[in-house]
Amino acid sequence: MHKRSKVWVVTGGAGVLGQALIRCILAAGDDCLAIDKDKKGLEGLHDALESEGVSPPALYPMDLMGATLDDFEALGHLVEENFGQIDHLVHAAAFFKALRPLMHQPADEWMQITHIGVHAPLFLTQALIRLIRPSSDSSITWITDPVCLEKPAHWGAYGVSQASRIWLAEALASELGPKAPRSRAIAVGEFYSPVSAQAWPAKSQEAYPDPSLTAQRLFDQIIQGE
Repeated sequence: MHKRSKVWVVTGGAGVLGQALIRCILAAGDDCLAIDKDKKGLEGLHDALESEGVSPPALYPMDLMGATLDDFEALGHLVEENFGQIDHLVHAAAFFKALRPLMHQPADEWMQITHIGVHAPLFLTQALIRLIRPSSDSSITWITDPVCLEKPAHWGAYGVSQASRIWLAEALASELGPKAPRSRAIAVGEFYSPVSAQAWPAKSQEAYPDPSLTAQRLFDQIIQGE
């Protein structure tokens, strides 16, 4: 009997970690919907995979910043029509401007960062939860960045967003119970990304671990439930 491929939905699919994770997903023979506002980045990933002989993921260009509740519901209907159900939802999208003191962070920047980090993943989860298989083998993963929690100064709204994602993951896990999809926050550790480049501009890309290794560890953690 042929084993059904699992279905993943990954936000931040055009990002460094998102692209590397999607490659792990496809290598495992699973299906994936990649979401990102960066349409060119998604298309670049699609073309690169095709050139390597790998069947690319489904792409869904979507700006989480400007998305309305109706947009999230429309995405839910599209996922249902094309995939039926979901096994894994991964919130990997992130937004960060710069390190600044709390008292100097502009209000609009605060709203943008917390919306991408907290509000959008919550609304997306609400729209897709009915499609996630009610099994402990399924999961909702909230990617977190531990550095701003360990050393909170100057991280502002980004730090608040990371702490909030941990709370959301734990609260949802408590509400769903042990037999439902697993909800948890996973700290992936260091990898080169726009966030790291803006926070530590003097640190070269070569000084960071290979993002493919980071993504593989993340993939294994999600699958194994560790």
